[in-house]
Amino acid sequence: MSISVTSLPKEPPRFFRRGPSAVARLTFFGLISIALMFIDARFRTLETIRMGIATVVHPLQQVALVPGELLDGASEFFDSRDKLRSENEQLKSQLLIAGQAAQSAVGATNESARLTALLGASQAAQTKAQISKVLYLGRDPFSQKIFIQRGTEQNFDAGSAVIDGSGLIGQLTRVHPLLAEVTLITEKDFAVPVKIERTGARMVLFGRGPGQFPELRFVTNNADVLEGDVLLTSNIDGVYPGNLRVAKIVRVARGADTVFSKIECAPLAGVNSAESVLVLDRPTALTPRPAAEAAAAGDAKRRR
Repeated sequence: MSISVTSLPKEPPRFFRRGPSAVARLTFFGLISIALMFIDARFRTLETIRMGIATVVHPLQQVALVPGELLDGASEFFDSRDKLRSENEQLKSQLLIAGQAAQSAVGATNESARLTALLGASQAAQTKAQISKVLYLGRDPFSQKIFIQRGTEQNFDAGSAVIDGSGLIGQLTRVHPLLAEVTLITEKDFAVPVKIERTGARMVLFGRGPGQFPELRFVTNNADVLEGDVLLTSNIDGVYPGNLRVAKIVRVARGADTVFSKIECAPLAGVNSAESVLVLDRPTALTPRPAAEAAAAGDAKRRR
């Protein structure tokens, strides 16, 4: 037995129909909403209710926002870490480049200062000079020697004085095709004729070997010698140009049991630290003694 669709009732039975219709309810609640909005806008009567609802709902809103904030925070954390790592690498590279540039600038400044000092020393010496670079120290720990570079066009003579920007370093003792050997003034028993700048008194400075200051020997206790006096080359032997700075007196010990004082002197030149030096030409040979004076000196010597 089949039931036709058209035979079904279109509306619920009267038993289930209760209350106003849907249109009436929509109209009623719409009017109430409009009235409430007007009253609230005019008299703000619902402000307290709205604040209470907002207070109750706020924690729920914050809880609902937590997952999104966590995701955003995690994403920002990883992005920031990668960015900081990249910036750190860039800063390290820039720091290395800047450090290298700074070292080069300092080295260039120091080299310029050394060359300027050498130029000033050459002008003060009033003699022809040739610049050279210190290659290395001598291999013998008990010998005070350095080796300097010799260019193909440089003409070095054994016995020439070698100076830096502060004073006398030593004497050229051996000349090789591509380098030359310099004996320092600190070499044991190496003698340099000097004079005191303050008084002009002539003396002889002797080296004492590694780790020790040179000393003035055979200076009597009553000699006018003071700590701080500067010693200059005296040019009395014709080996060194005159008035080159050599050393400064740092200690004077006068003993009651000896005739001579013990006088120690600190070299003014960088005997162990110089990187560039000047090789001075040898001074003009001293005028020989007259023949008559030489013969008289020989006769007097024979009589003695």
